[in-house]
Amino acid sequence: MRHTTKRKKKLYGTDAKLDSITLYYQKIAAEKFVALSVETRYCLLVMGHIHDELNWIQRMAFLATRELNFRQQVLRSGQMMQCLMLARLFFGKLLEFSTLLTPQNSPLRTFIAENFRPEDIEAGKSQVNELLGLFEAEKWIRLGRNKHFMHYPTLNDVRATLDDAQIQWDLEIYHGKMSNNTLYPTSDVMTNYAWLRLANPEAPMDGLGDALDVLRSMSALSLSTLEQSIGYFVDRNLMPLSENEPIKLNVPNYKDRGLSYFLSLK
Repeated sequence: MRHTTKRKKKLYGTDAKLDSITLYYQKIAAEKFVALSVETRYCLLVMGHIHDELNWIQRMAFLATRELNFRQQVLRSGQMMQCLMLARLFFGKLLEFSTLLTPQNSPLRTFIAENFRPEDIEAGKSQVNELLGLFEAEKWIRLGRNKHFMHYPTLNDVRATLDDAQIQWDLEIYHGKMSNNTLYPTSDVMTNYAWLRLANPEAPMDGLGDALDVLRSMSALSLSTLEQSIGYFVDRNLMPLSENEPIKLNVPNYKDRGLSYFLSLK
């Protein structure tokens, strides 16, 4: 145990600033949960799973934009790599969520329609349609999912980017004594230009701003839809949200945190 404690101090440091937050813990008895239909149990659990992944990826994407030292190009390259990689993963996961919602007989579609506004089922249906409408309006996201977000691109997927004379094609390589400090930034130039070209074929770098605007809208709408639908169902059918156990936690302040590509294990 002593060795473990020392190891943690070396990895995480002892000068981290912590803030106090309050969580509200609920434990719903198994007999209540298993009494629900299998479709309802599936919806509650898979929607919670989707929420947690989207919430975490969103947080990591924010931290990836925070770097303590922007002056060195290598740090900016590492920061850009991890930030846009998380953006691609975020888009991919959001699209997978929309895929579950799309069928008319989707249990998630029914669950959200009935629980997003329990007193107004049309509001729930409208919420689903608004979310799916965002994906329908941005058809390039589905193409990006199949060629960039959840899979690696083939030659044909990046050929237009490789032939783009406007891109600076100096082949850059950073490497350290540990393989986890090796970075190939030109590889990420190719990857990012290729998928951003889907968002804006005429000006791929303008596509970055377009894509991030869409991503913010989709993530905000998805997370609020999931949390609100689960919350209303639990409150009305399993346990009032007011019946909870407050838990105090000391956690890091996000303003003091960054996510660096390069690291030291000293």
